[in-house]
Amino acid sequence: MKTFTIGLLIMVLFQIRSYSQTVGISYVRSIEAKSLTHDQNKTKIFQIRSEIPELERLWRLKIQKVKDEISALIKERDALIADMKVGARCSQCNGWKSDFEKKGENFEKHLGDVKGYAIPATTSELETTRKQFAEKIAIKKVQLQNLEKGDEAMLRKLKEIEELEKANVKICRDMTELSKGYEESVLADGKSKHDLWTKDLLHYATNILIADDKITIFKDQVIRYEKEFQKEGEKVRELVKKENQLAVDQKNNAIATNEQQINTITETKNKYIATNDIELKKLHQLKVEIERELSKSLPDSTKSIQTSNQKQVIEKIAVLEKSNKDYTLEAESKIVALKNIILKLKGDIFQLNTNLPKVQELAILKIKPSFDQKKSAARESENAAVLTLASAKKLYLEKANEYKRKNDAFTSEITTESNRMLIAGQKINCPIWNQVRGMVVTNWNQVFPCVNNLTTMAKPYSTNVFNAYCSGKSLASYMSIYKSFLMGLGQEDREAIKANSNAAWYEQLTM
Repeated sequence: MKTFTIGLLIMVLFQIRSYSQTVGISYVRSIEAKSLTHDQNKTKIFQIRSEIPELERLWRLKIQKVKDEISALIKERDALIADMKVGARCSQCNGWKSDFEKKGENFEKHLGDVKGYAIPATTSELETTRKQFAEKIAIKKVQLQNLEKGDEAMLRKLKEIEELEKANVKICRDMTELSKGYEESVLADGKSKHDLWTKDLLHYATNILIADDKITIFKDQVIRYEKEFQKEGEKVRELVKKENQLAVDQKNNAIATNEQQINTITETKNKYIATNDIELKKLHQLKVEIERELSKSLPDSTKSIQTSNQKQVIEKIAVLEKSNKDYTLEAESKIVALKNIILKLKGDIFQLNTNLPKVQELAILKIKPSFDQKKSAARESENAAVLTLASAKKLYLEKANEYKRKNDAFTSEITTESNRMLIAGQKINCPIWNQVRGMVVTNWNQVFPCVNNLTTMAKPYSTNVFNAYCSGKSLASYMSIYKSFLMGLGQEDREAIKANSNAAWYEQLTM
């Protein structure tokens, strides 16, 4: 039972650890593996270097041995030629004096033993002997020349060292690139997480804004019903007409905006294609020039370089052509989507104009119920909105703290993984990118206040709605629910909200 409990605990801890790793963990593992390979290569280089002195010693011994053999052949040749010139050859056995001396025998004693006498060599024999020795010496000199060029075993070791050193340089370069890839991957994931979290927080923030606005609306309604009891009937038709026209104007503005977007997309696409076409033309010309060079008779090294250049040019051409195609397809897709939106907006305008008389009549019918009942209902709604607001603020705070904890855990894991990469890089003195944690923290510090300010600074009457990082951001684009809520309100209710809100904030959300 104890063994099972420990095993289960280890499995749970492993699952927690695995879950906490970032999407860039594969980059970290690759960097650590490459660092290990780099160390192994250095160890192997050290081992090979330690073998070279012995190989060099043996190589020099081989050289000296051949030199000694050449010297011996020259000495033997000179001694033999000297013997041949003075007649130091036995008339009985034709053996030379130097041959006997090599064997430790006395030449004169040998002549007495065999009853022979010394005779000189002929000119032909002298030339033949010289030629024989010259051939032997030439062979040895060729051996010496080949040896002096370098020992094959030692050259192989030096070549292996060179390849390992090149591999280590590439490993370091790859590690730097991998660390950059880690940063890009993790930053993109961090931004994605932040986007997801802020969108979710915006949902909770929206509930706060809506509840707060409802309180404002219902309070204003109680006062407004008292004032409008006698006048509302006369004004409702014109009010509905204005609201209808406002909606038409908004849709016309949206149509104009979408049409402008279509023009902008088309112009941007044409410029992009034109720029790429200029580069493509240059690449095609370069390809023709390379092919013209390859058609010539070139050295293998030159031909290899030109072939590599040709491959790179072809790859660049393919990338640019695919880029043109992909860009064109994307632009056309966006244009089609915008045209569909325009078509729907025009249909909405037609329906708004067609249904206006009916809407006006229905609006007039709605003001007939007793204003006292409206005030009572408004007060009840106000009380409900107060409770809803308190609950919405509590839920938002809980969710905000949850995402803060998640972001802290995420950045903590980035720190752990970045440190692992740094340690791996420091072990081999290799530069490693180490900025992503700061960028993730900066991004969170930019996007979170943009959401948080909606609930803490935007209302009421705030002049500092968004912080500096939110400048130019349209948070309203993410707040469809709140915008729908605003757009669904009557003009007077919206005016009540606007009167109790920062004007710039309100305008940004209703534009």
